[in-house]
Amino acid sequence: MFGIDGVTSAAASQDSAPMPAVTFDLFTAFVVAVALVLAWLVYRWTASAPGSPVQASKGERLAYAIGAAASVIVIGGYLGGGFRGFGYPEPDARPVSSDSRSTALVQGPVADGSPADHGP
Repeated sequence: MFGIDGVTSAAASQDSAPMPAVTFDLFTAFVVAVALVLAWLVYRWTASAPGSPVQASKGERLAYAIGAAASVIVIGGYLGGGFRGFGYPEPDARPVSSDSRSTALVQGPVADGSPADHGP
């Protein structure tokens, strides 16, 4: 362990700290591979034929390719992670705890704050 004026080196801190878990997500690798292939195809497809009156510059072609790759990654992210939608809380609603153990289980639908079929 190396210490200089109370600062421990990175090598020494690795000895005592647990290693973070690194996972390999196959779906993410597939989405990135598809995005790269599509970007290459779009770059090739947007090349102008020789003698064509409209010539796309390399920068424009690159912008089209990057846009296509980003679109594939965004759509793949929604497909892989699931789209949960947007929720807007009511103005007078109480804040929801992120700890699910502190919430009470309510049977049946809740319309006005009291469980259904339990009084007025």
